[in-house]
Amino acid sequence: MMKMKKDMGNAESSKKKQQIKTRPQLTGEIKHGKMALDAKNILLLHKSNAVQLKVVRNFRDALISKTEGTVEVTDFINIVDESKIPKSQSWLEELHNVVLLCLTSEAIDQFRRIILDKGFADQNGFLHPKVFSVTFGEKLASEWPPKGLRKGSSDLRDFCFGFTDVQNVGQRDFENSLRMSSLIAAIKLTR
Repeated sequence: MMKMKKDMGNAESSKKKQQIKTRPQLTGEIKHGKMALDAKNILLLHKSNAVQLKVVRNFRDALISKTEGTVEVTDFINIVDESKIPKSQSWLEELHNVVLLCLTSEAIDQFRRIILDKGFADQNGFLHPKVFSVTFGEKLASEWPPKGLRKGSSDLRDFCFGFTDVQNVGQRDFENSLRMSSLIAAIKLTR
C-alpha cells in the first residue's frame, strides 16, 4: 500500500510538471495574438506581367513590413484570371477587411468589371468606402474611377506614389514614401 501511494504521488507530480510545461509564456505570445485580432485584412488585386509583379511584391512587402503586423495581405491576386478572386461584398462588409487595387491604365476596365461583379460598389456605382487604389507611377485621375463608378468616400482612397522609374522601385522606396504612410493611416481608420 505504501508503494501505491508513492506511485500516485509521482504520477500527480508528473502531471503538474507537464501542465506547467504546456502553459503559454506570458511574453510576446499574448501581445502578438492581440495584434492579429486587430489587424486589417487586405485583398490586394493587381494585373501584372513578370516585371510588374516584382514591383507589386515590393509594394506588398513594404506594406506588411511598415505596419508591423497591423495590416496583413491575406490574398495577393493577379486579376488576369478573374475566377480566382475569392472575396465578395459580404467579406468586405466585415470589420477588418479592405480591398486594395494596384492600378495600371490597361487594367482599369477589368477592375471596373470585377468591382461590379463582386459588389464592391453599390447599385448607384458608388465605390465601397473600404476600396482603395494605388498607382506607382503616373496619376490616373482622368481614368479612375472609370465610367459607371464614383468615389464612395470623401476621404482619400486613391494614392499615387509618383515614381518616375516604376520598373526599378524597391521595397525600401515604398517604405520611405510619405504616400505609404498616408495609405496605411487611411486603411487603419476604416471601419
